[in-house]
Amino acid sequence: MNDTLTQQALQTFEKNIAYFQNKQTKVFSKLSAFDTALNNSYYTPKYEITIENEMYYDVVELSTDTKLYNADSFEYAKQVSQSINFEKEENVYKTFKKHPLNIPETKDISPILSFIQTKLPGLQKFKKIEKFILFGIGLGTHFQTIHTKLQASTYFIVEDDIELFRLSLFVTPYYKIAKEAELFFSIFEDTKEFKSSAQKFLNFHFYQNQYIKFFEMLQNDGVKVKEFHIQVVSQSQNLFFYNTILSQYIEPLQLVNENYNFLNLLTTYQDSPLHSNPVLLLAAGPSLQKNIDLIKINQEKFFIVALSSVLNILQNNNIVPDIVTHMDGFETSTQHFRKLHSLEFLKNTLFFFSARSPRYILELFDKKQIFLYENGTNYKSSMGNLSAACVGSTSYLLLLALGVKELYLIGLDLALDQKSGMTHSEAHEYVQKLDLESDNNSDTVAFKKEVVQTLGNFTKSVYTTVEFQLSIDSINAASIGFKKENQKVYNLNDGAKFINTEPLRPAEFKKTVFKEIEKTTLKKRLFGAITEEASQGFDTQEKALLKFKKEHITQLLLLIKTQESEEFTSSSNFFNSLVMLFEQTSQNTDKNIYDISLILQEFFKYIYGFIYDFLNTQEIQEIQYISQINKLLSEALTNILTKYLKNLQKI
Repeated sequence: MNDTLTQQALQTFEKNIAYFQNKQTKVFSKLSAFDTALNNSYYTPKYEITIENEMYYDVVELSTDTKLYNADSFEYAKQVSQSINFEKEENVYKTFKKHPLNIPETKDISPILSFIQTKLPGLQKFKKIEKFILFGIGLGTHFQTIHTKLQASTYFIVEDDIELFRLSLFVTPYYKIAKEAELFFSIFEDTKEFKSSAQKFLNFHFYQNQYIKFFEMLQNDGVKVKEFHIQVVSQSQNLFFYNTILSQYIEPLQLVNENYNFLNLLTTYQDSPLHSNPVLLLAAGPSLQKNIDLIKINQEKFFIVALSSVLNILQNNNIVPDIVTHMDGFETSTQHFRKLHSLEFLKNTLFFFSARSPRYILELFDKKQIFLYENGTNYKSSMGNLSAACVGSTSYLLLLALGVKELYLIGLDLALDQKSGMTHSEAHEYVQKLDLESDNNSDTVAFKKEVVQTLGNFTKSVYTTVEFQLSIDSINAASIGFKKENQKVYNLNDGAKFINTEPLRPAEFKKTVFKEIEKTTLKKRLFGAITEEASQGFDTQEKALLKFKKEHITQLLLLIKTQESEEFTSSSNFFNSLVMLFEQTSQNTDKNIYDISLILQEFFKYIYGFIYDFLNTQEIQEIQYISQINKLLSEALTNILTKYLKNLQKI
């Protein structure tokens, strides 16, 4: 055995352990726990590191006597580094979403994107690869050669086998590479842990994410490759376009000014009928249609709270909801109401609508029946607001906030029909049929169509989508953070499992004896209690908040004017100024200006990737374009903030 290699391995291991203990405490804790398991014989080693031909390291799998490399691991590392190129089309995550440039929503950014598109060549190469991912580390010899070639500034090392990763500490000088680059690790992580690690990697220098190169070892199972795809498409700027947020944040201003009732989410409504009577929340998942007869039979025994998306199904089955919720601010959501053949069956219904709701929907009903809530904005600061992923999870959170003591969920599957692959009940506006057997290994993941698995309510696991998973996470967060011990929630859906809820099969539900409730009187009491606590218009404190917002935007506009007047001698100076602009304008944690910060944050997260990538393209002589890009960016920011300011000034 080569004594030099042996001694070198021991020294590398000791220095790596010191690095992880000081700088990567989460990974170090896992390594320590693994060492404890080894030392106490709780774990039987699967591998053994060897020195082959007194020249290179390899790993033997003890049960099969097979070798990981079965070749010179140093030569393998050279070949890997040689295979990596600087082109933007091979082994790369494209992390951005393209928007049409000829629509009103993109008018602020279309000049920037059009300018970039006209200057970019067909085949493009990086000047420098800033971010790189390694799926599977082996002994890590290829990490060293990759870093020598790329000198990337940030790496994400993903390895599910902690024993194999531990062996890599003898070979790969992580401590040395960490002096030259930022290292992120995902070692022996489940899906939840990996999600957090991937998000940290993506959030770090987010403007370098536009194209992220990666290498995957042949022995890697590909699971984390797909899970990283999911995190890419789930980035906020890919889900909620900044201009959409801006428009929907402006809308509540006028509604407050028009004296609509705003629902008080911060009171407990101690004597409310919602406290003393069971409540049935109806959503549009596949379980709704399956249990429609059960709902019809029992509708006089519950307060029925229905999402607007199920109204046509309820109307067709002569089921009258006591409360209807709506959150979607897009015009397409008006179809939930347009398809109803009459609104008469809703004449005694209360409406809990988001203050972003389209004007068309609000004008369908008596203003007295409508109670608005804020999600995202905070104009009615004394009334509270809600933040959740979809109308289903928002309605769930809303009912917890209103103090419902006994809640039953039907149609809140947040999962596909496990036989047909249907996303919703058949009459839903956005229903799709997805392939349960699909195994997407492509470089793209469709947010609304990608089929994944999650914990099941009645079974070990169920098929769901990436979009639904966000809502599941939102409900679980509400159950942990807001649900009180005296609140009981029963999940009747053949769908996803929710934390702190009790699975209840419909067959068992049928056996439960519920008494009919006198809804007419109780609804009057509920209406009176909610109306008494509601608020209209802007009070003195809220007017002061509007003034504060105006002053804040005015200061931001001055910062942008200063940015526009700057002159830059290099792309690094220019981008340093953009990073500073991002921090100065969008990272303010004051909750009273959170909405402004969020709009700008999503704008920066979207547009900075295009700008950085453009300046990091080999074929571009960037210095001649910096001044024009800076001017276009400053104009876009000025337009966004001026639009908001003008709407504030109208009030």
